[in-house]
Amino acid sequence: MTAQTFNGEELIKLIKTLVKVEDRFIPRARGYSLYLRPTLIGTQKALGIGPTASALLYVIASPVGPYYPTGFKAVKLMATKDRVRAWPGGSGNAKIGANYAPCVVPQVEAANAGYHQNLW
Repeated sequence: MTAQTFNGEELIKLIKTLVKVEDRFIPRARGYSLYLRPTLIGTQKALGIGPTASALLYVIASPVGPYYPTGFKAVKLMATKDRVRAWPGGSGNAKIGANYAPCVVPQVEAANAGYHQNLW
């Protein structure tokens, strides 16, 4: 199997075109924006762990606004020292689903203690 590559500059051009075409969906109000997330998933028709022989690259685009009921007012954060999402040698530099697993229990604990979010 050989490594496949793509032209990152071409991807940026395509994203710019997407934004121009979908301009009517970009919120104009202060504090709102268009969330863009390039996503790459393996599409090989097999189960297992290892490099995939095929993949799909796509961009999620969604209008966004305040995440919390407080709107644009400050949120109350709880910082934990014993459980973190990113760690030296970890995968915090990549946007992958596994990054969120360590956050589930601390987030529930933060919510139960009256906080909006667990900081780490």
